[in-house]
Amino acid sequence: MSTWPDKSGSMRYRPEPLTIDNQQLQLSIVNSYNAILKLDHIIEQYAYALEIIQPSVTGKIAVRFLKRPWGGTEGRHPQIIQWYKTRNDRFLYHRYKTNEVLNKVKKYPVFAPVEEDVKTILREVISQIEHREALLAAINNFKRQMASMFTRNESYMEEKQAQITEWLPKLNEKREQLILEWKESVAAAEQALPTDAVPHPSTRPRIDMTGRTRGEIHSTHKSR
Repeated sequence: MSTWPDKSGSMRYRPEPLTIDNQQLQLSIVNSYNAILKLDHIIEQYAYALEIIQPSVTGKIAVRFLKRPWGGTEGRHPQIIQWYKTRNDRFLYHRYKTNEVLNKVKKYPVFAPVEEDVKTILREVISQIEHREALLAAINNFKRQMASMFTRNESYMEEKQAQITEWLPKLNEKREQLILEWKESVAAAEQALPTDAVPHPSTRPRIDMTGRTRGEIHSTHKSR
């Protein structure tokens, strides 16, 4: 449109950013990631407990924050591992899922005195890691839903923008035509009025708020 009806009824009220809700959503996301970091610091302390209670030999179970993607989230994530020694005396580790690690706790003599301590700590670590994964899963699910929704929304908006872009010139043209026809009909009605019309004396004129007179109009012109 060439002009915008800034002062035309409801068209005075233009769209504006949903600033407050936008800020609240951003703050919620920031708080969610801060909560995960806080939980990581707690998991780290339990990892330290595992570190100091076990001997540093083959079979030792630990928690490492490995740099890897988890559910689409880049960064370091806690992973339960178990150390083993290779033939050339290198220490490597196996990664384990939370539901299988308790069965990997060693029972041979060097670990026997701390077996129950290790299991107790691991149960807490497992609970915390699963809680952390649930938090991340909720965030990632939200991200996927938003991405999917806005992908569909882009094509939807393009379609609707194209439609209204096509409609507006036609509607504006129709509006102008209707205004022209209305003006012509008013002009024709005015031309049809008798030029010598006067108020009928039997009708008391009423004056409305606009100053216009309402009354019965009769022509003094007599038909032959």
